Amino acid sequence: MLVLVAQHGAPHAEPLQSTWKDLRKERPAECLAFLEQYLADPDCARQALMARMIAKRIAQCTSGDSSLDGKTITIAGYAHPFELEFNGVKEFLLIPRMPQACRHPPPPLPDQIISVEFPDGLDINLDPVWVTGILRVRTGKTHLAPFSYFLEATSVAPALIPDVPESG
Repeated sequence: MLVLVAQHGAPHAEPLQSTWKDLRKERPAECLAFLEQYLADPDCARQALMARMIAKRIAQCTSGDSSLDGKTITIAGYAHPFELEFNGVKEFLLIPRMPQACRHPPPPLPDQIISVEFPDGLDINLDPVWVTGILRVRTGKTHLAPFSYFLEATSVAPALIPDVPESG
């Protein structure tokens, strides 16, 4: 089996292998019941409407874990381009595998989305990838979804579907 890795810059330290659950900091008690109810709602249309109406509350309950800021990590996920361009993509969202209860599930919570910048560019397909780089707690929003993390990627390599757990 041949594995190709694109490398950008010199690594500063051995990356911390991370999972999506690692990105989720301890949530305040008042947020737990709210998020549990939101995620458990099987009505996709109602869930999408609820997400739009309460985006601010979701953002308050899903800020990034500041203890991870500045750490070099490697994490497996799915690259989703900002635009309908799939070759040489330099900026994309990295997301976990999502449960398929709905045909079009709502996006993951912001603390389960990483905005990635990869200067070398990536050809995106449906396969998961390992992304390594410096993680920053930096909230933002694209036309696709809000995010709680930004990653300055130094390398991207193919991953296997079992490497990517469902959203934490």
